[in-house]
Amino acid sequence: MRLNEIGDIVASLLDDDGSCRDLNFDEPTWEGVGAMISQFSRSFSSGVVRDDSGEPASRSYPDSMAVLLDGGGAAVLESGGPPIHRIQVYIFVEEDGSPYVELTFSPEDVAVTPSLRTDFIDWAEGVRVALRARRYYARYENVSWDFGDIGPASGVFLVSDGVDGDA
Repeated sequence: MRLNEIGDIVASLLDDDGSCRDLNFDEPTWEGVGAMISQFSRSFSSGVVRDDSGEPASRSYPDSMAVLLDGGGAAVLESGGPPIHRIQVYIFVEEDGSPYVELTFSPEDVAVTPSLRTDFIDWAEGVRVALRARRYYARYENVSWDFGDIGPASGVFLVSDGVDGDA
């Protein structure tokens, strides 16, 4: 795994500037989305899931997570272990049928630990591997961000490349 640390990871995660933090994944697979859903269903003890129309899932959590495989949707997951206690999961279907995955969390959702930098990198890498994605971008929330932009004004503070053959 190669890391491009564009900014201070811990300071970026904990910066209470009023914005969220986003993780975006390059070329995740639907099989990988299923693996991520399974992983999150085990690591977050409660959640609310909505389908791509915004309607609440008819099943209870964690069974409702399967809705995200049926054309996308969103979930708010809570009571997870470190490093992220609460996360919003967004899954959309791209024009070519591939998944688009964005994970969003606030600085107050981050568990402050002495090993936060390593904990976050390990956690994000685990999600990337589950998704079978090529890389991830950890960034400050920015609605005008162009996917893949890592320039000075992009808000990206960490980029990972999956060069270990698992993506």
